[in-house]
Amino acid sequence: MTTGHLIPGFDPADEAGSRSAPPGPAVPEPSHAERARTLVASQSRGALSTIALEPARTPFGSVVTYGLDARGRPAFFVSTLAEHTRNLDADDRASLLVVEDTPEGADPLASGRVTLVGTVGDVRDPDERAAARAGYLSANPAAFYVDYGDFRCLRLELTAVRYVGGFGRMSWVDPAAYAAAQPDPLAPAAPAIIGHMNADHADALVTLCHHHAARADIEAASMAAVDRYGFEVVAELAGDRREALRIGFRTAQVTSDGVRAELIGMLAEARAADPT
Repeated sequence: MTTGHLIPGFDPADEAGSRSAPPGPAVPEPSHAERARTLVASQSRGALSTIALEPARTPFGSVVTYGLDARGRPAFFVSTLAEHTRNLDADDRASLLVVEDTPEGADPLASGRVTLVGTVGDVRDPDERAAARAGYLSANPAAFYVDYGDFRCLRLELTAVRYVGGFGRMSWVDPAAYAAAQPDPLAPAAPAIIGHMNADHADALVTLCHHHAARADIEAASMAAVDRYGFEVVAELAGDRREALRIGFRTAQVTSDGVRAELIGMLAEARAADPT
């Protein structure tokens, strides 16, 4: 069975046994459940797939907005006139595809996406509906229609979760693990942290790679992602080669100020170890 991409001109057997595991403990990083929760929480719009009445029993996709509850279940406020509402009344099976934002010029297939699979039903309990309404309006402040008489509050009960983090990073996530995971607290601040590090501290990133990743061959580096457990860089090596690399924080961080202090501490540690 094939477990990886079939790349022209590349034989995986050529590298069998040639790569050794990196020394020391594994670099901490978010689980796929955490990555999935973070991605879904970062968006408020997705593609809802239902089973159509017309043409009968064919896949039907539509754009919907959503809000999340504490377990990461999406709730929708949908019109009784909508085709997907009619479809769900006939067959409650559905999935919601959520895709992270793609930077300008980047390949969309390298971006993360999550497919939430399950069944959709009305939220009838008054307290649960009020909570769903609050969550929906928090994610969609302009949704003036939530109290219209012909709009219903529906919620997707999850039976499966598929996470794809780009090329080569994918898995089925246990719905219970997804429900228990928490969105990364640094997600809202991540773009500013990344922009600041790349604009003002490119040399520091190289030093961090040399010491904390034990990679003296790296000539330049740019931060590509950051989360509570660490950060990822695109490292440049001799011969116009590039490599993705992850560096873990010494302790988990939950605020941008915490990340700043941690990076300063890691950089001081690196410079003390190699004062040259």
